[in-house]
Amino acid sequence: MIQTKHLEKTYRNGFRAVKDLSLHVEKGDIFGFLGPNGAGKTTTIRMLDGLLTPTRGKVLIGGMEVDGHASEIRRMIGVVPESHGYYYWMTAKEYLQYFYALFNHGGSDEKYLRALLAKVGLADKADVPVGQFSRGMKQRLGIAKALVNRPQIIFLDEPTLGLDPRGQREIQQLLFDINKSDGITIFITSHMLKDIEVLCNKVCIIKDGSLVEQGSIRELQEKYRDGYSMLLQTSDNEAAEGLIRKLKKVARVAGEDGQLLIECESGLSDDEVLSVKHELVTAILSNGLDIREMTHKTLSMEDIFFKVTDAEKEGIA
Repeated sequence: MIQTKHLEKTYRNGFRAVKDLSLHVEKGDIFGFLGPNGAGKTTTIRMLDGLLTPTRGKVLIGGMEVDGHASEIRRMIGVVPESHGYYYWMTAKEYLQYFYALFNHGGSDEKYLRALLAKVGLADKADVPVGQFSRGMKQRLGIAKALVNRPQIIFLDEPTLGLDPRGQREIQQLLFDINKSDGITIFITSHMLKDIEVLCNKVCIIKDGSLVEQGSIRELQEKYRDGYSMLLQTSDNEAAEGLIRKLKKVARVAGEDGQLLIECESGLSDDEVLSVKHELVTAILSNGLDIREMTHKTLSMEDIFFKVTDAEKEGIA
């Protein structure tokens, strides 16, 4: 659905913002595009959207090269930028009508636009001026605007930035629904790594304009996992910590949000991990403590991001 081949962008001052970038996003993906500030994310997205011309390489959307098929591709995509540029004097319905008319030569489809407002949870706000909207409501309206041309792909920049936890969850669920019910491919760039972890089935990480990692979150969790880790909560974590530190093949024990993070030595086999867990449970219970919760800890997207970028910095990725 989205493909770049050896994509590069060098500005007139000689700065190479994107270097030999090859991406592949399949139809139906929710794809996370990550990188530190200055990594080249914005430049890449502008080339994907057709707003910038690559210095070298190709961008294909739906099998068509952006260079030469800009008109067709604009009808295939929707964009939700971080800064929307709302017209605050317009009502929500008028705002969508304005953008609908741009794609349909001044036409109107009130039924469809009201359905869009209902889809994003703004059905009762159709006649309310945008200037009265909260940040979360504006973000919902921005997503509705990106859908007015019935796109196959939408690009989102920081979709939950500045929202409270409830607002973040609502936007996440809305994007899930759009992806599942409408089959729309979603391309997200965000510094909110929890969003990426919750939403995306695939991610790409770039640094200094170059690709440093690409794959599913599960693949990256396995690749960068140093050893087996677990989270434990007992009736007395302080006492349990002292007991666990005495166990063989336990590399580290530390408190984490009211639980104990237990990291085994790297390179253990499945049987050795099972043995550590058995010894741990025996030590806890035989000393009169209760186990309230014990779970396997997987790497978060934040863990992966820092491992990937630190490894690349050290020249080992």
